[in-house]
Amino acid sequence: MSDVERFLEKFASFGSEPDPEKYEDLFDPDEGTVLHPGMLAPLPRNEVREYMANFLATIEGFRFEILSSADQDGTVFVEAGNRGTVGGEQLEWGTVYCVTLKGSRVLRGRAYADRIPILARLLPTATLAEIAGTAGPAPGLIKES
Repeated sequence: MSDVERFLEKFASFGSEPDPEKYEDLFDPDEGTVLHPGMLAPLPRNEVREYMANFLATIEGFRFEILSSADQDGTVFVEAGNRGTVGGEQLEWGTVYCVTLKGSRVLRGRAYADRIPILARLLPTATLAEIAGTAGPAPGLIKES
């Protein structure tokens, strides 16, 4: 089994049964980082477990399924279909992940998705313009300092 196949197997396992520890295990222990929509800077591996615990507490029942993937010399593109409950409403949305691997683990991970539907449920009194202009992660996903 190739490194890409091992990564995709572990990523699919995480998507079907998300867990902060499984998420952290996807990353290179020394240099792994991730950048999700709204993050102002990549998170180092030592912060991804807490981020995912907050994410899973905010997006109830979160799951994703890999819809397609492509590999180009250690960079993997993954299209995923996501679902979860946000603000009491069941949502489905897509995400594209661009992942540079070191072996079978994430060295640099980037996620691209439209976060407006999620923010609209988390910030129900905000206008669309306010939601679109929201910098930083969705409320609840990163602890405030």
